Amino acid sequence: MQKITWPAVKELLSKHYSAPLSQVFKQFRTGATFFAVGLIIIYLANSTLPPSTKQEIIVLLGLFIAIGGFIVAMLAHIRMLIARLYRFFRSK
Repeated sequence: MQKITWPAVKELLSKHYSAPLSQVFKQFRTGATFFAVGLIIIYLANSTLPPSTKQEIIVLLGLFIAIGGFIVAMLAHIRMLIARLYRFFRSK
């Protein structure tokens, strides 16, 4: 097992936050799309299906999709913010 050293961690973080913003924006867009799809599933299940166990399972599925999409989108957004700050402070 390798020993984790500060220079190795610093290099990994530098590579992670030096990724092109277009790549990170694709991740954000994917997360936002899944979030929207999850919300649409929840809305359609609640407005079109009669109250039943089937409706609740579909709403739960939509909720899982929406939560997953939200987490992916927020992580990508935070990554974009940190990458911009990293580039700003690195250039000075």
